[in-house]
Order: sequence, then structure tokens, then C-alpha cells
Amino acid sequence: MTLPMGLSAMPWLERSWQLWQQSLASGRLSHGWLICGAQGIGKTELANALADSLLCEQGSGCGLCRGCQLLAAGNHPDRLVIQPDPRVIKVEQIRALIHALEGTAHQGGRRVVVIHQADAMNTAAANALLKTLEEPAPGVHLLLVSDAPNRLPATIVSRCQRLLVASPSRQQSLQWLGEGRVAPQKLDALLRLFGGPIKLAEAAESGQLDTIESWRHAWQRSLDSGVLDPVLFGLDDAQAAQALKLLYIDLVADPHAYVASLSRYQVLAREVAELHQRFETQPGLNAVAVFQQLLVHR
Repeated sequence: MTLPMGLSAMPWLERSWQLWQQSLASGRLSHGWLICGAQGIGKTELANALADSLLCEQGSGCGLCRGCQLLAAGNHPDRLVIQPDPRVIKVEQIRALIHALEGTAHQGGRRVVVIHQADAMNTAAANALLKTLEEPAPGVHLLLVSDAPNRLPATIVSRCQRLLVASPSRQQSLQWLGEGRVAPQKLDALLRLFGGPIKLAEAAESGQLDTIESWRHAWQRSLDSGVLDPVLFGLDDAQAAQALKLLYIDLVADPHAYVASLSRYQVLAREVAELHQRFETQPGLNAVAVFQQLLVHR
């Protein structure tokens, strides 16, 4: 089956959609699905379409049945969404979800839960969700969306059927972005930074690419002087993680632009990668102090 209208501009999603439709048609649909792949490639849009297909009486998002009409109005009572608040999915959210899943479906069919950034669940939240995955109520389907499934507990991953979403080719990314949004010579590095063309397009529209370029020059000045450039002050957790990812990508792309020897580059790149992981998973770190300490060992 071809992609639904809302996904037609993202042809790289077609294989994942077809695999889903095959599972749906076979009647062997898992209660838990882990939808994973790179950031910014359309996993959110795909998960929403999959959820809609489960609640459509035709299984395809026909747009005509009662389920599709409720979805179009944005008030289908059997479609539930969980997302980080603001960066963590807390146990209270999962407990509220479990309570909402008690009883039967309002429309007498399936109930579907989409958990965006599922890897943002804290330990207590993941443990609370585990019982629902182990003993799902009839007709309940959970779609866990993740850029980093390795951060999910193995007990969660093992109880989900994995749907890997392929990244678009470079040509597909260029077609999605359209002409003039991103300089071709910067495209590959920016795709590595943002994960895919959807996030990159959002960054281009918001003016974030100018900020990224300012961070790049600030890192160069900081590594040259050993003193953190003021441009890198005042970053929040998400910005600090992205700034570190930018530095790592630039180091890998051209290590000799920053350091004199390959051995020193390897040490620095490893430290940057470890710090990026910390800022992704440990909110509240002092970015200025961590960045400055990184420069001491450059």
C-alpha cells in the first residue's frame, strides 16, 4: 500500500509503512512497537499515521469512517499521547496513562498510545510502563518513538516489535529542503547535526542555522585560546548538547583544524562525545564549567 497523503512527501518512509501494513493485514500486530531511527526523519509523522491507521475502520486512514472523523477533529477518545515534560517522561505521566487505559475503549475498538521520545522516560516511568507491555489489555497498542533506543531499558525493548525507519538519501533530503534553504557544501555536516531534513528545515526557517554558525566560530576561538568564548555562555541543556555535537562533528570532519596531532584529536573527540551524552541524559549541568574544563585538556 502506498504512503498516505500526509506522508507522501517523505518517500523514504514507504518501506516502514508497507511493513506496518503487512503486519496489520496479517492480524499478527504486536501490542508494543518501537519506532526508531535518526532524529528529524519523520518518525513522529509516521507514528501518528500508524496510530491513525489502527483507529480507522478500514485500517488505512480512509478519512471517511467514524474513527477518522474523530481523528480529524482532534478528539478521538481512544488515542493517547505521552511526551517529555519538558525533557523527562515522569512516572506520574505513565501512571495517569495506565489509569486511562482501564476499562474498555470508548469506540468499542482499539486504544492506541503514542509515546514520543520514549527514551526520555526516567527509571520509575519505564518500570511502570513495563507491566502494561507485559500484560497489555485487549486492543491496546503502544507505539514508542525513539531516536536513541539504546537508552531504553532492555526489558522495554525486548517486549516491543522494532520498526526501523530508514534515513533519506542525500538527494531525497535536498528535495525535501528545497532550493536555497541550505548551502550544498554545508548540507552533510548539518544533516549529521540535526539528524534529518525535517529538523534541518525547521532550523533553517527559525534562523537557528545562524546560531549554529556562531557556535562553530566560538569553538574555534575557544580551542585556539584555551578560554571559553562568551558566545558559548548561557546555553541551556539542549543547546549545550547540540553545541557539543557540533564540535564533535567538526572534529571528525577535519581534526587538524583544531588540534596539532591525531592522538590529541582522539582524546578530545572522545571527551566531547562523553560530555554530549551527559547533557542528553543529565539535566541541570553547568555548561560553562564543563566546557571550560574540556578546554583545559584540549
